[in-house]
Amino acid sequence: MESTKEKLLALLEENRGQSLSGQELALRLGISRAAVWKAMDGLKKEGHQIQGVNNKGYQLLEGSDVLTLASMEPWLPKEYDRSLLHVYDTVESTNITARELAAKGAPEGTAVVAARQERGKGRRGRSFFSPKGGVYVSMVLRPQLPAEESARVTTTAAVQICRVLEEVCGFQAQIKWVNDVMFRGKKICGILTEGAIDLESGMPEYIIVGIGVNLLEGVEGFPPELRQIAGALYRENLPQGMTRGRFAAAMVEKMGAISALCTAKETLEEYRRRCPLVGHRVMVMENEPWEGKVIAISDSCGLVVEKEDGSQRHLQSGEVSIRPGQEVWRKES
Repeated sequence: MESTKEKLLALLEENRGQSLSGQELALRLGISRAAVWKAMDGLKKEGHQIQGVNNKGYQLLEGSDVLTLASMEPWLPKEYDRSLLHVYDTVESTNITARELAAKGAPEGTAVVAARQERGKGRRGRSFFSPKGGVYVSMVLRPQLPAEESARVTTTAAVQICRVLEEVCGFQAQIKWVNDVMFRGKKICGILTEGAIDLESGMPEYIIVGIGVNLLEGVEGFPPELRQIAGALYRENLPQGMTRGRFAAAMVEKMGAISALCTAKETLEEYRRRCPLVGHRVMVMENEPWEGKVIAISDSCGLVVEKEDGSQRHLQSGEVSIRPGQEVWRKES
């Protein structure tokens, strides 16, 4: 059940930039004006920028951006079960929290959302830089597909985030195989897929898809070792009308459709269209790196690479880097 504070924030969020009197807020929430004031004081202490003007009332300022369930509420689909949503300011890792929930039987669509991760997880055991300027979402999925086809969950997640960027921000993003989302030539999103397999059936018990998006670069920017490869959608401030709550809600909505879309032909076609590696030379990062030319993306979303001797390798996972001197990524949105 929503608290008075959450209900008040949701009402202010729906009327962001407009003043609502204390009396109107009390009537619409069915509480006393004293209760309104108490909840308002609590929201301000959490960091919400709420302005009170004599004879006009209260308004949530355009620049206020605290990621909470209430800030997501106006943007979530009506059919989405809010009880599946767990929103935090800071967690160790959204994937870790989601896995714990999945192991306890959390249903498909259960989502963990955070404004910051203390120990964000990246691929191959790496850490994932997760500052306050991002949005981090992990979702429990229980798709009915063989374990060997589970890579489609990852590639579908990449497509879905590109759709969020296009529909919410108006940006055209690209995908670097397997699952890095690129914007203006830099990685602005990381995706980590983990899960548990039922050894008897060969089907996933559950899959956790974790997605971190760099919304803001911030004043301090990225650490020196990441500045050449990592980017953000915006520099220091979000544009008017954009909040992390709105963006996180869009992520939850699109991620909730992954299981249904991961075997769709249209999803594969869009993945191929957004992944511009075909025809370019890459370095395949294995124990002994080797170079080749990408000739196709297979129906299983693998990378088909032709080696120097004319033989072909079909890669289902791994990491590649673009050889220098090739124009692959769009520099503008």
